Amino acid sequence: MTHTLSIRAANGAASVISGLNPSKFDSADPLRLFIIQAGIIIVFTRILGYGLAKMKQPSVIAEVIGGIVLGPTVCGRIPGFTAAIFPQQSIPLLSLVANIGLVFFLFLIGLEVDVRIIKKCAVASTAISLSGLILPFGLGAAVSWGLYNEFIDTSRVSFNHFLLFTGTAFSITALPVLARILGSLGMLQSKVGTIVLAAGVGNDVIGWVLLALTVALVNAQTGLTALYVLLTTIAWCLVLFFLIRPVFLWLCRRTGSFEKGPTALMLTITILLMFTSAFLTDIIGVHAIFGAFLVGLIIPHEGGFAVALTEKIEDLVLTTMLPLYFALSGLKTQLGTLNSGITWAYTIAIIVVAFVSKFAGCAGAAKVCGFSLRESGAIGALMSCKGLVELIVLNIGLQAGILDTRSFSMFVVMALVSTFITTPLTQLIYPARFRLAEKDGSVHGHEGDDCEEEKSGDGALSRASRHLMVVLDGFEHLPGLLTLMQLMRPSDATLPASESSESNLRHRNVSGSDGESIKESSSSSAGGHPATHELRQGAPYQSASAGRPEVTVSALRLIELTERTSAVMRVAEAEDTLRADPIINVFRTFGQLNHLPVYSSMAVVDASEYAPTVVSRASGASSSLLVVPWTVPQGSIAAPTGEASGALPASAPAAAGVFSTISNPFDSIFGPGADGPTRSPQNINFVRRVFQTATCDVGLLVERPVGTRSTGPLGISRRQHVVLAFMGGPDDRAALALVLALCRANRELLVTVLHFKRVAADEAGDAPLPDLPPTVHHAQSLQHGAGGVQDTMYPTIHGAAPLEATLEDNLSIKNATDAAAGALAGRLTVKLTATSRPLRDFVQAVDAAEPTLVVCGRGRRMPTMTHREELRFLLRCGMVDPTAADLSAPPTRDGERALSSETCKVIGEPAMAVTRFAKASAACLVVAAPMRKAPATSA
Repeated sequence: MTHTLSIRAANGAASVISGLNPSKFDSADPLRLFIIQAGIIIVFTRILGYGLAKMKQPSVIAEVIGGIVLGPTVCGRIPGFTAAIFPQQSIPLLSLVANIGLVFFLFLIGLEVDVRIIKKCAVASTAISLSGLILPFGLGAAVSWGLYNEFIDTSRVSFNHFLLFTGTAFSITALPVLARILGSLGMLQSKVGTIVLAAGVGNDVIGWVLLALTVALVNAQTGLTALYVLLTTIAWCLVLFFLIRPVFLWLCRRTGSFEKGPTALMLTITILLMFTSAFLTDIIGVHAIFGAFLVGLIIPHEGGFAVALTEKIEDLVLTTMLPLYFALSGLKTQLGTLNSGITWAYTIAIIVVAFVSKFAGCAGAAKVCGFSLRESGAIGALMSCKGLVELIVLNIGLQAGILDTRSFSMFVVMALVSTFITTPLTQLIYPARFRLAEKDGSVHGHEGDDCEEEKSGDGALSRASRHLMVVLDGFEHLPGLLTLMQLMRPSDATLPASESSESNLRHRNVSGSDGESIKESSSSSAGGHPATHELRQGAPYQSASAGRPEVTVSALRLIELTERTSAVMRVAEAEDTLRADPIINVFRTFGQLNHLPVYSSMAVVDASEYAPTVVSRASGASSSLLVVPWTVPQGSIAAPTGEASGALPASAPAAAGVFSTISNPFDSIFGPGADGPTRSPQNINFVRRVFQTATCDVGLLVERPVGTRSTGPLGISRRQHVVLAFMGGPDDRAALALVLALCRANRELLVTVLHFKRVAADEAGDAPLPDLPPTVHHAQSLQHGAGGVQDTMYPTIHGAAPLEATLEDNLSIKNATDAAAGALAGRLTVKLTATSRPLRDFVQAVDAAEPTLVVCGRGRRMPTMTHREELRFLLRCGMVDPTAADLSAPPTRDGERALSSETCKVIGEPAMAVTRFAKASAACLVVAAPMRKAPATSA
């Protein structure tokens, strides 16, 4: 450190203020220029990646194209650009960091290789893998003769070495890029995707062995030296697999890494082992990346250890180091050298032979193995992907002197073209409608065949079908979901006589082997077809006469599929992931204890496909109710101050007994706003799309954040209480039908139906709501409501005639009243309240009842029947009398923003009022009737 500072002082300019040029290379202090280079590469390739991602292209395409643009082909023609940004003396330092990232990446590739995938389809995958190696290797060897004589220095490179390298380059398949392409197409767990992944694993391993053999032969001076290099490499492989791996497994068990994830000790040992192996294979005469790849192969996959280890390493490698490596590949690519007809003729020949040989070999083998013509074509197209693995092979060939700059550029063009056409060609050969038919068949055959279709007009949990689907997203949603499950449990009196004796067998934990069936299925949508992996347990559905449970539950675990290696590995190891998932296990165990059969499944999909996946799975299972969890942001539940009118003492702020937040003066700049930090636009769009596209009732389970719940002792009571607010409209009718079904099924449940009939203020004896002055947020929200909030209104779908809607509301209330006087007497209460302020009365009734669960409808009967003005008054003045409200005070920023927030638009005005003002900590179930009819199905 002192030496560096003295050098800076000697140079006389250690700061830009004193005239330092930060882009000037200094061998004693190269950090500044490295940061400039890395920043330019990462930013430029990331911008390109966003554009190419719209075309479902992998990020490696952007990284290589970015390097080509920054290199001598484009930016290198700008006078002084290369000398200033990428001077030749700085390239070794940039290359050092890039190669460290490459070593880590090959280790990740080894982690991604799971031989258990091959066991699922050993015969077909082996045949496809070998065919995809032999034919391209043979045709590549034939093309290599002309390339060798035309472009290669024959005095320096042996033809045998060049032939072996060319055959390897033609036969390689990029497993990491292939997995990401399958993920973007929603084919990871399809029949085609499973075969391609299994064949790619075998192809990858053999390809790296061939590459190691090529490098060993090139580095060896004589044939005897090459033999020693190969024998030493084989000996190191045996040491790794038969000596080090058992010790590594023992350490993992000893440290509890299989249960808790990699400890700091195991992470240190793993990285040291990786560097040691890379060092040994490098000094032996094989490239260092081969040693890192070998260590990745010996890492165990039990208990998700490999996935957890990948998560700790991948982000820095994939976002920082690896782009540098592939950008360097682009910097070495000089398309200007492809300046003759014969050069382009051979370039086209390389592209055609590399693609056709791989496509024909793999597709032909797939057809022989019994795949259809389209499936075989898709397998051939996918296996033709070269991607980043091919670029690594080419860079090694360039470093070893097998390729020169011109031949390297020719092969890079081949790699880019073959990778770029993989996705569109697969979509052309195997379009979405064929993948959809395969997936729908598996979904409906798996659940829909045994579930009775929902026939009731209101779509609630009717007597004909009581199948519930629950979306599991995080631990913070479990309390409300488990409470809802508790309310849906069948009463002891309603259980068949054989239910209790057979419950342990039918609801056996998934970790057991008896009574368990594993099936892979895929959910689909119009816009995309995300892959899901379903692990089912228990006996199939039974008829009512055979003692079928009152309610059956499907738990769908959503996990986002990203470009991370760990996300792809989770799909490949979905079976183990689902078994070990703590959320699924807690939910399933709770269902078992409450005599509710829970069928668990997992969907690893892109975030944009969450809504189609959930809706498709619910439709395929003929679900009567789809429950989606939602946690109200912290900023959305703080009540504004004001004088109380019966609800709060006048001397206390309104937030004293509710949920107070401390005002932050920087909230206007940096604050999360009314939607809070947990409600991203992505999450909001997901919920809204579910509301818009679901063909069954949707229940949005709105919970307060964990930190706002009561921490006092909980009362123990066998009876639980549900409060429903009925104000009219299709959503309220669906909510009423739901609570009636719960009351019939659970004889320990008390239900209170609050029927609010809105009347004029003078008729109800209330002071009229004052006309509040408009605000910016209010005006914007009203303007937005004309087009952006149409999903919360039902002017045409459910009938626009007010008389018809009123008759339907009255009929629903009459049925509830008859039930309260008949079969459900003593457990169901219907209260009619004529009021001009239903939201205020709703909140006060909830506080008085302190229920287990609050239920309300989400939408409105017509746009003119909204509660917007009352909610706006509550958000501004709190629970005060309108005549005592201080309207001269400026409105609170938080209240006005909450009114126009997406949270309010999603959950609706009644739920917004309850979650913001009610003291009771009960969750609120917001029910929405389907906006579109379910597709007709045959009997």
